[in-house]
Amino acid sequence: MKQPSKREIEKLKKEALDTSKWEKVSGFEVGKPTSIRLPPELISSLQKIAKLRGERSYQTLLKKWLLERATYEIELVQLARGRK
Repeated sequence: MKQPSKREIEKLKKEALDTSKWEKVSGFEVGKPTSIRLPPELISSLQKIAKLRGERSYQTLLKKWLLERATYEIELVQLARGRK
């Protein structure tokens, strides 16, 4: 994976700070521990993204992304079944 240019990093920082583009995610309850093996390159990329977005860690970022996607998928299934 190639390193982003300074221009790309600045653009990402600006976008990351624009909270109007962020989805609202409620606080997390204490959850059940789990583990997933990720390639080191992916972890490095996630750490950079988390830092740009002001997250405490890449794991917090992943939790938010997973919650957003799971919610989206559930809504799609409910719509397909005509329940919404």
